[in-house]
Amino acid sequence: MPSQSHLKSLCASLVITAMIVLGSCAVAQAEIFHLASGGTIEGTLLNPDESPRSTFQVQTDSGTLVLGRTAVREVVAFSAQLKQYEQFLPRMPDTIEGQFQMAKWCDQNNLPEKRDYHYNEILKREHDNVEARKALGYERFQNKWIIRDDWMRKQGYVRDGGRWRFPQDIKMMENDRSIEDQQVEWRKQVRIWRSWLKRGGDKAQEAAGELRKVTDPNAGLAVIELLEDENHPAVRELLVDTLSNIKTPQTTMALVKLAANDPNDSIRDRATIGLEQRNNQVAVSYLIGQLKSSDNTVVNRAAIVLGRLKHPASILPLMDALVTTHKFQVTRGTQPGRTNAAFDSTGGGGMSFGQKKPEIIEQDIQNQGVRVALRQVLEEEVDYQFDEAAWKTWYANKKIPLNVDLRRD
Repeated sequence: MPSQSHLKSLCASLVITAMIVLGSCAVAQAEIFHLASGGTIEGTLLNPDESPRSTFQVQTDSGTLVLGRTAVREVVAFSAQLKQYEQFLPRMPDTIEGQFQMAKWCDQNNLPEKRDYHYNEILKREHDNVEARKALGYERFQNKWIIRDDWMRKQGYVRDGGRWRFPQDIKMMENDRSIEDQQVEWRKQVRIWRSWLKRGGDKAQEAAGELRKVTDPNAGLAVIELLEDENHPAVRELLVDTLSNIKTPQTTMALVKLAANDPNDSIRDRATIGLEQRNNQVAVSYLIGQLKSSDNTVVNRAAIVLGRLKHPASILPLMDALVTTHKFQVTRGTQPGRTNAAFDSTGGGGMSFGQKKPEIIEQDIQNQGVRVALRQVLEEEVDYQFDEAAWKTWYANKKIPLNVDLRRD
């Protein structure tokens, strides 16, 4: 004789079979009409395409109703599947098997909310039911059932497309995209102004005036790129002045490289003026590094800019650069193309022809530009010429009074 649980399972299966058979029959689409007065009417809208709408013609079980446009507050679709569900639900056995069958039917008939309701009913009876848990999106994590989306939200994440991100990361990405868009627009605009400068006349004057007014940080990269491709001296000076008005780390680095390395005296001077008008710590660090260059010209040009910036951090590096050692390639002996005769110590004779091979020599050079810059930074009436030790002794005594006892307690 079948067990009671077997009979319940069999009964649930029979009901579901009946639902599937009945569900294959067409059921007319229905709507629920929420009235302005507060009531509801269930029926089928007979004039869905009327526009502009003046009435709602509704077919109900009792006949046809005509409702005025203002009499209806809202129309909500009541699907055929939902109608079937309402009919079959009272006949479904209230067991785990019955809930499973109903949940699966709802899944097949696009009723996700009803489907989840039945899976949750299963969990009320059997908390760790794996099939129901997985159907509802649960995962096993640290010996607990979690819904990943809910868990991620509790950790502070938000959904961004197909990925979870922190809100601040999304904001940063949006800001980056906004900056990139603005940089693209500035590239277009400065190229237009450059074409006006080339044209001459009133348009050139207008372009020059507009460039001098630019202060937007997002324009900096566009001006730097334009300057790198520019050869006309007057236009280059204008672009350097424009960079001076845009205060960003990028423009600071562009200006300091121009100030230290550009072959044009006017460009170097304008770039230095731009550095004097801003926070130039980054520029000073770069210039201090240039004091160690193997090129003596680079050393002195960097020092000249440091002298005008007057940053205290440059004092000791300038002292170290008063005299620098540089390597040179020289040829000793005869001039190129002349024959040079030489004899070995054994008395034998021999002839060597042409120029001797070049030699690499090291030479200490006193850097006048560094000395001038050092005096500018210190702003003191002292001058120890190129005596590095004397400068450092004086500076140490100036910074540490002689009556201070430097011994530890």
